[in-house]
Amino acid sequence: MKYQEEKKIFFREKIHSLNIFLFLGFNLSLISILGFIWFDTAIEKVV
Repeated sequence: MKYQEEKKIFFREKIHSLNIFLFLGFNLSLISILGFIWFDTAIEKVV
């Protein structure tokens, strides 16, 4: 019984860390896309 409880807690922690990685990855891709678009428009205005 105790073994199952520990396994459940570990599984939950694993999912939590996976969510953090997904969240960070999504944020980074979003920032890079927005940054690229902003950079592109800035260059167009200069040229």
